Amino acid sequence: MELTNHFAHVFLFRCLACGGPLSSTCISALQNLEQADAHRFEAYCHCGWNGAFTGLVAVKHWVEPWEKPLQNEHSNICDGEALG
Repeated sequence: MELTNHFAHVFLFRCLACGGPLSSTCISALQNLEQADAHRFEAYCHCGWNGAFTGLVAVKHWVEPWEKPLQNEHSNICDGEALG
């Protein structure tokens, strides 16, 4: 399986109902924070709240180098709409 370098974007959000931590991730060929900040994430909390956030409202956003298999069609890509 051929690998290519990508970046995992990790987002920490605060639940709008209980204030608990919620995390989401996506992958991008770009390390750029601004591109990923525009991404929309569906979030589900243990308290029962669910809704959507954009990366821009994250409490914290960090980036890690990541190797991603090219054949993986189910990755949550930061460069477009959230998948699945």
